Amino acid sequence: MSVSENTNTASNAAGKVAKVLFLSLFALVLVVVSVSFAVHHMRIGFENEYRRTLVSRIQTDAKNAALAVSGEEIKNDSSAAALKYSSVLPYMLMDTNEDDYSTQAFGLYEYNNGSLTMLTKYNSDLLVAEKIPVSEWLTSEMTPYEIKDEYVYHYMVPVKDQEGKVVALLELSTQYRPIDEMGDDLESKLLKTVIVAVLVALAIFSLQYIIPPIVRLVSKQNTEATL
Repeated sequence: MSVSENTNTASNAAGKVAKVLFLSLFALVLVVVSVSFAVHHMRIGFENEYRRTLVSRIQTDAKNAALAVSGEEIKNDSSAAALKYSSVLPYMLMDTNEDDYSTQAFGLYEYNNGSLTMLTKYNSDLLVAEKIPVSEWLTSEMTPYEIKDEYVYHYMVPVKDQEGKVVALLELSTQYRPIDEMGDDLESKLLKTVIVAVLVALAIFSLQYIIPPIVRLVSKQNTEATL
């Protein structure tokens, strides 16, 4: 074989290697970007649906619990009412599902002379009613008031006495950061799995370009040894 033929053969081999490397890199990037986009899109859709369902449940639970709270009892004897509802409200409002990716808290306040006084509470770190102006939640319509943060939702329902006067406030709050953390972890693990799978597939695919030269080299050496 002449020098020019050897050079052409080497150039062709180098070209094939470069082509394989380029196609492999392109395939890896394309697969990772596509899978990442699809997984992230599905994750966002799931988390949005989870939050909508959670908010709907919080609103329903808070409204039902507020209906069960007697404004007259709070107005007439707030101490007795606090004792009673500290036993009743946890069963009505606290979710005991260990697989739930949210944390809930509630607070029942007595409202008198423009201020709130805590009667009973659970997980007070999430409660905010005492920190916001009364004018924000106490409106002429006396409708429920909500506050939406990135990972926390607060829902407050005024409680009225028989005369229609607001004498108490029930707050139910939830924090759903764990669902976001779970999404980050799941998305990261899935992306790593895809990358490993693609690399393995590319390695197996590349064997068709690696094995033939090795076989030819071994055959050549055996032939030369025989001669």
